[in-house]
Amino acid sequence: MLKEKKARLDIKYGQNDRNVMDVFSPGPLVRSTLIFLHGGYWLNSDKSHWSHLASGSVQSNVRVAIPNYSLCPDADLSEIILEIKQCIDFVAKKFNEPIIIVGHQAGGFLAARMACMKMLSPDIVARISHIMPIAPLSDLRPLVQTTMNNEIALSEEKAIQESPALLEVDQDIMVTVWIGSDDQPIYLQQAKFLATHWDCFFVKSQNRNHLDVLEGLESANSRLLARLFVNLEDI
Repeated sequence: MLKEKKARLDIKYGQNDRNVMDVFSPGPLVRSTLIFLHGGYWLNSDKSHWSHLASGSVQSNVRVAIPNYSLCPDADLSEIILEIKQCIDFVAKKFNEPIIIVGHQAGGFLAARMACMKMLSPDIVARISHIMPIAPLSDLRPLVQTTMNNEIALSEEKAIQESPALLEVDQDIMVTVWIGSDDQPIYLQQAKFLATHWDCFFVKSQNRNHLDVLEGLESANSRLLARLFVNLEDI
């Protein structure tokens, strides 16, 4: 468990009610700041459910920020994307180290969206060490015909406009798409589609599914963190 003294909770990064984040720090020596974006189809979940995932990074001298963001239908997807951009800008101003962005499922979509061309400013891009979408939603078009779209309110045009797999990656950002080999076929398809379109590093973690694939974030010695920290200097 993370010690409470290393945690700062509900730090405001924007104006909306859910624009708050929890920050877990390793101490005076910090190699990077990792931003973890939770899933929940932009409809539910909370940063407090994912605090345990910071443990592997903190043990590796990496600070972890876990933000909340507005949820549908109170905000549309374009507004949520801009909130994540605002969060990254806030983190970049508050901390000096390289920045890593990780997201899971719907959060993986948001992480991937941050890697798209012209999403982040050039000075922020220069700070990005790695982006890792885990089991990401990369093509939103299948969601248009689902019942959950009653709340997400995606049009076909908006789905095309915001789908990372239909956009171009910023070539100055290292991206690794990560997924469990035992994940559901739709997630495997979405992850492969993104990695193929972007021609980026792609990992199918053996004998992992869409939930336990995140356990790699809890262990400082995991293959997932070894890949994620590949650009960082040891301290």
